Formats: sequence, C-alpha cells, structure tokens
Amino acid sequence: MKTILFFFTMLISIAAGAQVTNVTPISANYTDKTVSFRVWWNAGSRDVTHLSKVWVWVDYITVNSNNTTSGNLWTRATAGTVSGGVISYDGSNRQGFWLQGNSGSYSATVSVKLNITASKFNWCAYVSDYPPNITLNNGTYTFSGTPPFILTATSGATQTVTGTTLATSALTITPTTIMDKTACPSVFCPYQGSDLFIDATHLCQQRAGGAKNWEAWIKDTRDKELYRIVLMPDELWWTAEEMRYDASATKQSYKCPTGAQRTIYNRPVVACPAGWILPSVAQFTYIHNIASEEELLAANTYAVYGTGIDFYGYAVIPDPSRADGADETIPTGCIYDITWFPNAWESMEGRRTFCWDRTTAHPPVCYENHLSWNQVRCIR
Repeated sequence: MKTILFFFTMLISIAAGAQVTNVTPISANYTDKTVSFRVWWNAGSRDVTHLSKVWVWVDYITVNSNNTTSGNLWTRATAGTVSGGVISYDGSNRQGFWLQGNSGSYSATVSVKLNITASKFNWCAYVSDYPPNITLNNGTYTFSGTPPFILTATSGATQTVTGTTLATSALTITPTTIMDKTACPSVFCPYQGSDLFIDATHLCQQRAGGAKNWEAWIKDTRDKELYRIVLMPDELWWTAEEMRYDASATKQSYKCPTGAQRTIYNRPVVACPAGWILPSVAQFTYIHNIASEEELLAANTYAVYGTGIDFYGYAVIPDPSRADGADETIPTGCIYDITWFPNAWESMEGRRTFCWDRTTAHPPVCYENHLSWNQVRCIR
C-alpha cells in the first residue's frame, strides 16, 4: 500500500517575521529510508537573524499496515549519510546537521539516510536559520528558540530550562553550550558579568578565525556605551577597544576636540566600568610575551613592526597617546606623533603603568606609578 507523505517546514528565528528559508520536498526512497528535499532562499534574505549556516533535521512517524499512524508520536530521526551542499555535524550529535549556504541566493538538494527501524513512515523536514540564543537583562536570561532548553557545562552536568526565562541566581551550573528542543546546538556565553550585553548584532561567541577565542559585549552602566571584549590566553577578559567614558567635566578625563576615533584620555579612577580594573605591568607583559605585534594589531593596519592579523581579536590600532610632562595638569590639546605608541598598553591599579613601544628584540619599557593622560583598556 502506498505510504502517505506529509511534509512541512518550520523556521525558528530570534525575530518574528515572514519565513525566508524554505524547504521543498523532492522524493523518498522508503526501502532505503532516504529522503530528499531542496533547501533554498532568495538573495537579500540573509542578515543577523537569518544566517547562511542553517540547522536541518528530519522528524518521522511510523505508519501501520492499515495505513494509520502510531498515535501522534513524531520522533527525531537520527541522520546517517547526508549528501548535497556543504554538510557538517556538531560533534557526535546526529539529531541534525549544519548546511552551509551563502549570503546571496542559495539552493541545495539534500538527501538524508534515516537511521530508523520503521518500514513505512511519514516524514517532515525542518530548517532553522538561527541557533538558540540568550539575552541578559536586569539579572534575567531570556532564551530564544523552542523550549525546553538544555544547558550543559564542560563537566557534562546539565540544567533544563522549561520556559523562556531564567534568573541568573537560578543557574545551578556554569554552562558552555545550549540546545533547544530542535537539538540545534549553540553556545552559552562564558562571560558571566551582569554587564553582559547580547542582541541580534552583539553576540557572545567564539571567533571564527585566528585563535578562535571568545568574544562578547558589555554595556558601561555609567553612560550606556558598548564595548567588545575578548577572552585572552591569560584567561582574563580584556576590552578590545579603548575606554570612552567622558569625565572631562570633573577634569578626570580629557576629550580631544577632534573627530578622531580615539579621543578620550582618562585618569585611572574613572577609566574602567564597575567590576573591571586596570591591568598591571605583569599582565601587559604576559600578553606581549605570548603574542607578536602583528597578532595584536587590528587586521590590515600597519605599524613599525608589521601589518596586523588580529589573531586574538585584540585589535590594537596604531594611534598616538598623550605622554607629555605635565602629568598633573589637564591637557589643553591632543598630541599626534608618527611613532607607533601602542594604545592601551598603559595603566594599573591606582596609577597608570606606562609602556613604550618595543622592538622585535626587546620587551616593552614600562614605568609604574606614572600619571599621564593616555587611553586605556580594562580587564576582568
């Protein structure tokens, strides 16, 4: 007897809206238990809420000899051999697979061999173009995706979130990954500060290139400024850009009257947001010892010692710092020189640590307890 085929698609996205990722059925070989379908989208449909790397899976329900289904028990099919397009798996997880598309118009015919025992079955294919995601606001995590959510720590310990919100105080493990009902895997940010900021364009994730270290975003509660942060090999979070808190009204910072990207020079007392501190000489030196100038420089920027590749996402941009002799006097102008003076290689607790640029044969020269007006980065 001919098996009745039901086929439909589902899109899970962080933002509500019209479906822009599509699935079209093609065929099914019930003897070989292989199903084929087309995944496609139109040009202009890929953005921060509709990614070009999509999660695909197939559910099935057993059909009895009298052509009735076994209750209403749709079950996830374990994916065997998959062909068509650029396919990858998330470790040993075979409850779905990644299909890598492109940012323009895309179409791929995908065939999936289902590892199931049913001889007759109906099947449904699904695609998600945005993995499960979290946002943090006022001490509450909000989850996007299909609940329940399974949080997993490095040790393998898990915590299940049945709804879409969870108070940070209710977190019983330190999760590194998150999976929703679709079995789509994603990451749970290792940065646990209350100033973590996540939205559709500011994500907590591992960098795709270079050292593949973590990056995230924080919001300075003093002025609502956003800063990108990176987890460096010293296991500390570093701000990946200079601080911009403007305390010039109290003469604790100086804001240059130009349109330059880096315009604020801070005193240590106002340099860092709550929970963050200024690095010490030892901490700066450690970073300098494990990374070359090129690895720390922003990509495609040039300085005395080479062109940057931004291996860690630290993104140093060669830029002059203010280092005049009148340390106690608020500046009256901004100094611009042509020497690569590595911005943000200054500062420590209480007073600034001042580090001059180095050569390839010598470490940086640092002076402690030096009160100078310079840009800074912060650590946590």
